[in-house]
Amino acid sequence: MLAIISAMILSAYTPAHSEEAPEKLLVSAKMDSAVIWMGEQTSIKLELVQDKGALAQLAVPADTLAAGVEIITVTPGDTTEIKNGRIQIDREIIVTSFDSGFYYIPPIKYVLDTDTFASQPLSLKVAPVPVDTVSIDNLKAVKGVRSPRFVLWDYIPGYVWIIILGIAVILAGAYLYYRYFRNKDENNVQAEPQIPPYEKAIQALNMLKEEKLWQGGQDKQYYTRLTDILREYLDGRFSINAMEMTSTEILDALRRNNETRVVERHMKEILNVADFVKFAKMRPLADDNEASMRYAITFVEETKPQPEPVQDETSEKDTEKSGKTDKIK
Repeated sequence: MLAIISAMILSAYTPAHSEEAPEKLLVSAKMDSAVIWMGEQTSIKLELVQDKGALAQLAVPADTLAAGVEIITVTPGDTTEIKNGRIQIDREIIVTSFDSGFYYIPPIKYVLDTDTFASQPLSLKVAPVPVDTVSIDNLKAVKGVRSPRFVLWDYIPGYVWIIILGIAVILAGAYLYYRYFRNKDENNVQAEPQIPPYEKAIQALNMLKEEKLWQGGQDKQYYTRLTDILREYLDGRFSINAMEMTSTEILDALRRNNETRVVERHMKEILNVADFVKFAKMRPLADDNEASMRYAITFVEETKPQPEPVQDETSEKDTEKSGKTDKIK
């Protein structure tokens, strides 16, 4: 044991120089404490003497100096100018170990150009931490934890009551608004006049014609708009849910309706071309596009509501007089 300690002391304070070019760079290393407890830290002081302007790089691993010896940090260099254009750079490597034992730390190296310069090797003794087993055996068991009496209000912070009060105020305000003001506003609002399905469809068809979609190469958009206008017209005029129907279902519904049975052929022509354009990506001719618009307008015009016939008051009076004359005869 004495020989080991002597070797550690000598290795900690004896600098080692490169045999290749000792005059270019001198490296020495010493350890603050060669014996530490497990988990304790110690520092390795590095001293580098080199020419001013030389770029020597410290070559140490990132995490360990040796198996079981961990690097905590490496301090930046502290440079001091000495004689003859030389400088001295001092650094520290903070290390620790968590396993007891005797560790050999290899020489710490510096690299200058293509040359490598190393310090002397170091030794570190890590002693185990003594454990007082007697005190541990005499420890008494801790008494069980007693739960305090449960009081709900103690577990509700003050800001929660503020939030609850705010919610209550908002709910009360919403109730008053819907109870008094909303009903009053609804009574004052006049119902907007509804555009009849016929007029709405004719307006939409005229707008579509003015947009000139198919003339600009937008055939699919043209037929999508055209069929949507007719589907909405069927829904508003005849209560046929055409927006949710296929082309075949729409034609079947028109054949079953007395008012649309005659003009069903116009709708059939439009839907056939529209399906080819939307699903088969067909490019219809200009005549087909114009014909589809004519068929749509014709379909709407021929299925619009007809005004009820009004009898002339003079004819009604003549009829009544002739009836009375017949009774006298």
